[in-house]
Amino acid sequence: MKSRGAWMALSIITGVLMIVLGILFLARPGMSLASVILLFGWFTIAYGIVEVVNGLLGRSEHRLWTVIVGLLAVVVGIMVLVWPGLTSLALLYLIAAWAIVTGVTDVAGAFASGVSGGMRVWLLLIGIVSIAAGIFLFVNPVTGALAVLWVIGVYLVALGLIRVILGFAPPPPAQPAQ
Repeated sequence: MKSRGAWMALSIITGVLMIVLGILFLARPGMSLASVILLFGWFTIAYGIVEVVNGLLGRSEHRLWTVIVGLLAVVVGIMVLVWPGLTSLALLYLIAAWAIVTGVTDVAGAFASGVSGGMRVWLLLIGIVSIAAGIFLFVNPVTGALAVLWVIGVYLVALGLIRVILGFAPPPPAQPAQ
């Protein structure tokens, strides 16, 4: 953006929206999750329809593949809307699996050649915490889902506050012409 005023306004507006969204995630995590799942379902259906149309009208180099991907997207979107609970549980299990895999990778990395001292300790610590978090999510999916939503809420509030502060920050000094 060329205008400092427009950049400030955009930063402040997006920051305030992030704060509001974060507060909604913290205050109403179940409703927030349901809304995100519904939006994802409808987005996936719309994306699929666009892909099918692009494939049928020849706007893609691989017409048949584009139509197939579009149809699959529509089916996935419908499944998300029909089974939102299953969708959220599947997402939670993917996050849990990811946490465990990255944790194991970090623990293994702590013993890789060239890693020693403080770096080894930090890799071990973060690996163990990731593995524990993944196991917790698998064993306690409802509590885990709430915890993930609260973390997202806190993140959005913090990020929103930073954006608002940046919107009011003075501009950086002008660079001399070269």
